[in-house]
This record gives sequence, structure tokens and C-alpha cells, in this order.
Amino acid sequence: MEMKKIIGLLLSAILATNFVLSLAQSKAANLEQQHIYINELMASNKSTVRDGDLDDPKHGASGGAYSDWIELYNASNEPVDLTGCSISDDGATWVFPQGSIPPKGYLVIWASDKDKVTSDGQLHTNFKLSADGERVVLKSPDGSVIDSVTYGRLADDESYGRNPDGSDEFTIFSKATPNASNNNSHAIVLEPVFSHQAGFYTEEFELELSANQENTKIYYTLDGSDPKPGESGTFEYSGKIKIKSRAGEPNVLSMINTGDYYWNPPLGEVFKCTVVKAAAVRTDGQASRTVTRSYFVDSDMMTRYSLPVISIVTDKANLFDKDTGIYLNSNKSGADWERPAHIEFFENNGTPGFSHYCGIRLHGGGSKGFAQKSLRIYADRGYDYKEKISYDIFPGLKDKVTGKSITDFKRLILRNSGNDWSNSMFRDALMHKLVSHLNLDTQAYRPSVVFINGEYWGIHNIRERYDNIYFASHYNLDKDNVVLLEVTYLGTIVANEGTDEDVQAYTNEIIDFLKSNDITQKDNYEYIKTKMDVDNFIDYNVANIYFANNDWPQNNVTMWKYKTKDGLYHPEAPYGQDGRWRWIIKDTDFGFGGPFMGSSGVSHNTLNHASENTQNEWAVFLFKKLLENSEFRNAFINRMADYLNTCFDPELVTNTIDEMKDAIASSIPEHNARWQAISDWDGEIELMRTFAKRRPDYVTEHIISKFRRFGVTGTYSVKLETDSSMGFIRINSIDLKSTTRGVNNPEAWTGKYFKGVPLTIKAIPKEGYVFERWEGTDEASDTLVLTPTKDISLKAVFKKASSTECKISGYVKPDLFSKADDIKADFKVEVLGLNVSALTDKDGYFELTVPESNTGYVFKISKTNYLSREIKKDTVLNDMALSSKESPLILWAGDVEIDGISDGAINLIDIMEVAKAFNTTPADEKYKADMDFNKNNAINMEDIVIIAKHFSATSDDYE
Repeated sequence: MEMKKIIGLLLSAILATNFVLSLAQSKAANLEQQHIYINELMASNKSTVRDGDLDDPKHGASGGAYSDWIELYNASNEPVDLTGCSISDDGATWVFPQGSIPPKGYLVIWASDKDKVTSDGQLHTNFKLSADGERVVLKSPDGSVIDSVTYGRLADDESYGRNPDGSDEFTIFSKATPNASNNNSHAIVLEPVFSHQAGFYTEEFELELSANQENTKIYYTLDGSDPKPGESGTFEYSGKIKIKSRAGEPNVLSMINTGDYYWNPPLGEVFKCTVVKAAAVRTDGQASRTVTRSYFVDSDMMTRYSLPVISIVTDKANLFDKDTGIYLNSNKSGADWERPAHIEFFENNGTPGFSHYCGIRLHGGGSKGFAQKSLRIYADRGYDYKEKISYDIFPGLKDKVTGKSITDFKRLILRNSGNDWSNSMFRDALMHKLVSHLNLDTQAYRPSVVFINGEYWGIHNIRERYDNIYFASHYNLDKDNVVLLEVTYLGTIVANEGTDEDVQAYTNEIIDFLKSNDITQKDNYEYIKTKMDVDNFIDYNVANIYFANNDWPQNNVTMWKYKTKDGLYHPEAPYGQDGRWRWIIKDTDFGFGGPFMGSSGVSHNTLNHASENTQNEWAVFLFKKLLENSEFRNAFINRMADYLNTCFDPELVTNTIDEMKDAIASSIPEHNARWQAISDWDGEIELMRTFAKRRPDYVTEHIISKFRRFGVTGTYSVKLETDSSMGFIRINSIDLKSTTRGVNNPEAWTGKYFKGVPLTIKAIPKEGYVFERWEGTDEASDTLVLTPTKDISLKAVFKKASSTECKISGYVKPDLFSKADDIKADFKVEVLGLNVSALTDKDGYFELTVPESNTGYVFKISKTNYLSREIKKDTVLNDMALSSKESPLILWAGDVEIDGISDGAINLIDIMEVAKAFNTTPADEKYKADMDFNKNNAINMEDIVIIAKHFSATSDDYE
């Protein structure tokens, strides 16, 4: 048996013997319950003691998990019965089973949230303790309070308890004593107190440090190292420390050559701040936690920076030792190359944002070779008492499911702008911002200036990091059920979050399926839509193609999904929680005329690059394969047009570039003096502005060229007008509202679309209004599906809803069997004599509004090649349902139109017309989709049988 398991069993037995299960023969006396005390507790057990639960699925083999715990102490000389007693935190209550605690004995209760009693008697509550502090209450069975303890913030492995046992004196212990006496325990050494908070100062001052405990001395450093008595650089505090401007001091860290390429010494003296790290040390050698503070002193400090300021403090060797320093070993990565540090954040006016001990690593691929490197911040590695940074770093960032602001972060990136480092310093951030409102995952951005151990280190872009924590916070998910896969530049798929089984699941569900099935078939495409978010994948490709991102798709491809409990697709689940694969925008530095592309990037045919690159067939396979399906292809083309008309509009994009430029412009000179890497910043910005102005025309040319064989022969203009006070128009995926990015005038909007691709336009009234009619077409439905060959102009006319208007609704269904999920869609329901109609949705449901009438209406239900029917209602004075979902209106297929005219009967003529297209599929010229009644992508005997079912019928034969 493994040593860890043996230790776990022994620990379990020791703790369990102190809780003696008893029934009527128990010696416990309820009268003695007042002698029970909450004696000690631990709210962040990282390495102190395991809970002995060998059935724990993750930690059982190691002797159990490191669970929070509460220790009870019986101060009486008799056993005390705890049966029916309860213990609770601020949110949950747990009731004790039968049992007692021995005299002068201790009982450890695991606050593990497991809610169980193990086979060996270990007690596990239904809650965990908060490291931020809360109240724990012990109650008798009648609800009266036996004892309660309120504790404050506790660091990892710190315990809070009574000293001595059962007393009213509490302290935080430097070493916990679960299931043992606290009487000989030592309190922790308290942190030294600083007289001034960290931040910005315009004048020098004297910093005082104080300790509020006897037998302690304070030690401090000014070079970023941890205070260690007797070591060089550590000073014993004996009097006030002068904090002043460091102007005139020589550069130290900034003179270290940190680049595999592009390193230059700074031009002149870099700006510096003072970093103070201090700890109190007791005579027994026990030290307090170290306190780190950064002080910026300059007469113009309050206006010096327009960006937030970050100070990173760590031992110099952690970064710059030639053998172990991460900054000088940029080819190394992983947990072994993580170093402890402290990070402080200040708003540009000096207001403190957060202060946190963390782990740091280098971040990036090839960009790690630059002199200035990206840093990854880990706030959840046990360096700090809190496992997260809590601050509104990215104002406006929200959870996509709950709508709540995201202000807690466990991982962050301080990015050097990646491969754009020597160019604009915000190229990737720009592209993320342009598509952040779409059906895509992007990384929030906020530029900052960074100091390392007090020396100016230049502009760094604060970014979110993609990992399971990111998706948990953006979609209200359990991070342990997030899968994050990456396709390497060699074409292999690896699990950044998840298992090899998840990689195989993706391969089976998507890649292998598409290799062995015809995606032009409706059923196969419907299957794929249950495995991947096709709308997301379309947006993903549209974005990267518009960006001219030539470092993709042979690189930087990452997809994720949430693993549902049953592993299936759940369309009813909130967005992101339905179990489908989705793709993310990542590392787009090579886009927008980035490195190695320059001015030629604007004309790059990224559409062909992403769908025809046979040199990397694995990279283009998925997009190329899906483009074979006409529904996907048309959706992609329309989506590209939608975004070229709105969020990729040249004026909007150039304005965004200018805004992002202005945000960092005042910081560029100091940054460039530090690194001397950017040769022509203004020229680089102008290159991006030119890209924004010219890229739409090139993308349009590429679309026409690639899809000409499918009838995409050019473009046409669409002008849409309406009164926005009454309603709005939706064109494809775009709501023409003033709140939609890129829509400047929703009342008179013009866009450009591609010929040969069906266009969907819908008029949507506001509350209190109804759609009345279109101007520019005779169509009466509020939804139009058009395939124009020339410019069109439409106006949606709304009117105030009358109090006497009635809602008419119902369901329609064809009398045939089909697997197609839209077989019930697009049946037209019109009111004869009124310019009012509606189309059924995929469930067959329709809804329209008519004025009340004493003489009633005739409702006609029709669809191309179906036998129409009419429903007469003599009066319409209230809302009315013509049919229900359980009893829909049935329509019979088979009244085939010839030259747009049907004869009102299902007869031999109809069968003869179908015979002309018999045995054809969508790939055949004679195939006619309206004769493929069951929508199985083939006109065959099944369609003849459908006609024969109601042969010789006329509209009068409907019941």
C-alpha cells in the first residue's frame, strides 16, 4: 500500500476515534452541551492535513483532499451528546448524526461540502469555509446557540482559534493543531504597518514602519528581494525611510540585455519608483507575511501617465539570473519556470486598484525572443491569501449568460503586443475589439505601463487569458467541465484543458464524420449543427478573413466546449452551455497589414488561403468542407456582407483605430526611448487606417471570384427605410438599430449584398405597434426572402396597434413524414381582402393581427406545390387560434405549379411534372427543391407516394 494512503488511513482512524457513535447507551449528557466550544478552524487548507476520505474521486489515492475544517472541544469531564445538533456558516446548515464527543476531547469536522459521514465515521458538512471570513455557529437540537465564532481573512494554512482551549482569547496560529490542544501554540507574527499607502506622490516624504507585537523587529529591502535578516540588501528598520524622486539614479535592470533580438539600451535615464518590502521577525525566528508597497514620486506624477500603472516586484534573480531567471531563459516554459512576485495596480491618477502576491511566467511563442516580453500572471497559486484579483480591470466586461460584471481574475496577461511589438502596440487588441460583440470569444484589453523592481519597463497590454477559468467566468460554468483544444502548427490536436478522450471526441464528432459523410445532405448538416456552433464558426472565419490573418488557419486555431452531464447537445441551455464546439479569436498580430505583410496585407486573398491551401489540407479541411453545403455557404456570404456593411465599415474602423491610438499616444515616446523598437509609429497607424478603408473592396472581389460558379456574379445595393420610433428592420443577422455597431442611420440605411444569395428582411414592430405593409414590393408578409439581381429600395410601414385588433394564431403541418427540422416552415397564411400575411416558423407556428370584424375573414393557407385551403370565420371579435400544436391545419402536397400557376387539384398532371425531375438531386440541373416534398435532397418514389396519398383531391376536400 502506498505511503500516502497509509498515512491517510492512520489520520482517518485517529480523528474518527474521537467521535464515538452511540445510541441509547451513550453517556452523553445534553446538559453539558454548553461546555462545547468551536475551538479552532481553518478556511484555506492547502497543505496542513488531508481529510482521510479515500473515496474522494480526485484525492482518495493520496489520503483524501485538503478540506477546510472546524475543531470542537469538550471542556467538561463528561462525554457530550451531539445528536441533532447543527453547525452552520453564513449560507448552509449541517445536522450531526448520532454520536458524542469524549470529555476533554476534540472533534474535527471537515467543511468539505461533501455532506456525508464516511464508513470510518468522518464527518463532512454541506458547506465550505470562506477564506475572506464569516460566522460559524453551533446550535443545539432546539435551535439555541451553543457557541459561535466570527473570523476575518485567513491566508493559506492559517488557523484561527482559542488560546488556551475553551477560552475567550482568539488568535491566528502560525502552526495549526487539528485534534490537539492549542495551549502551547504560537500566534502568527503580525505584518508591519506602513504609514503611507502605495501610490503617487508629488513630494518626498518619510515612511514609518511599525510592529504591534513585542519581541519583534522589522526588516526591509529596496531592491525587490524578500527581507532576510543578515543577508545583503536587507536592512533592520531603525528609523524613518525617506521616499523621494529617484531622478539621477543610474539604470540597473534596464541595462541588462534581455533579447534574443531587438535589444537596445534605453535612451537616457528611465523613470523609477521606490519599492519597499518589509516583514516583522520575532525573536524565535518566526516571520510575518511580507508587505510590498510601491511609491512613485515626481512633481508631475498625478498627470505623468494617461494609462494605468503596474508595479511588479520580485527578487532580481527570478527574472535575470542567467541560469534560473525567466527573462533570460525565454525558451523555457511550464510550472518549473514560474516565479513568485507581487503586483500592484494604480489608475493613472494614482488611485490604488489592487495589490496581490502572484506567480509570473513568460507568455507567448516567438515573441518571447523580443527584448520586452509578455508576462503571465497567476493569482490562484497560493501566493496570496486570496486566490483571485478582485477589481474592475476591464470596465464593461460582462458574463454572457448572467449579464453580471466580471471583476474577479485568476489569470492575466501583460502582453508586449506579440509579433506587433515593433509596430503599433495594439494591433491584436484592435481586431478583438472590432468583433467583441459578435458570436465570438475575445480577450478584453486595457493598455498599461509597467515597472519592474522600480524601473520603467514600457507599455504592456493587460489581456485576459484563454483557459477553463476564462470560460467559467464568461459563461457561468463549472471550470472542471470545460474542454479547450488547440491545433498545433503540425496539425495535431492537443488538450490545453481536458483529456485525450476529449480530443478523440472532437475528431470523431466533427472531422471523421465530415470525411465519411456527404455534407450537402440536409440530415448530415443538421447533425453537424448539433456538434458545433455553426454561427460561431461562420463569424470566426468571417473575422479572420477580413483581418487578412495569414498566420491562420495553419496556426492559432483553438476551440472549446462545455461538457454537459450526458455528453449531448442541449439546445434549451443558455448560450455557451449547450455542449457544442466553438472557436475563439486568438493571436491575430499578423492581420491588418501586420508583420511580414505590411501594405500588401490589404489585398491578401485570405478566403482562398483559408479554404484552398492544399499544402496544409488539415488546416483548411473544416471550412472547405462546410462550404460545400449551400446553406452554410449562403450564410457565410451573407454574414460577410452584413459585417462589411456594419462593424467593418471603414469609417467605424478608422475611428476605432484613432481612439486606440489616442489612448496610448502620450506614452509611446517614453516606451520607445526604453526599447527603441518602433521606427515609424505614426506610419504604422496610417497603414492600419489604409487597410480599414480598402479591405472591404478586396474582400468583396474575393467573394465574387470564389463563388461565381454558384451564381455570385456581383453586388447590388439595398436601401431600407422605416420610422424607428415604431419599429426596426432586420436584414439577415443585423438589427438596423442605432444601438447596433456600425448602423449610423436606422431610418434610412444602405448596404451592399451579393447577387445569387437569398436575402432575408423582416419588419419588427415595437411594443404598441404593428406591421402594416411594405413600400417597394407587393409582398404582404412581414418577412421577405429575396434574391435580387439589381438595386432594391424598401420601406417598412408600421402603425399604432388598435385596441380593437385581434391576434390570429395557429399551427400548420404537411401531411407527410420528413426528418427535416424545417418541414413545417414557410407556409403562407394570408387574410383575403387585407394586406396581411405571415409565414410559419420551423414549428409550423404563425401569428398575425387583424381588426375585429362582425363579418369575419377568410384565411388562406398555401405553399408552392401544395394544395391550398381556406378557413372561413364568420366573426372575429377576440384573439383566436385557428389550430393548435396538437391539432394543426393539414396541407396536402402535390398541386404542382406550372409557370407559377396551379389548377387547384392533385391529379395526373402533377405526377407528370414531378416525373420530369425524377431521380434528381441538388447537384442535377433538373432538380427542383419545391418538388422534393420530404426534403431528403432527392426527388424519387417517396415524393410520388406523397402525391398519390391525396390523388384527385381538390381544396374543397379539406375538412
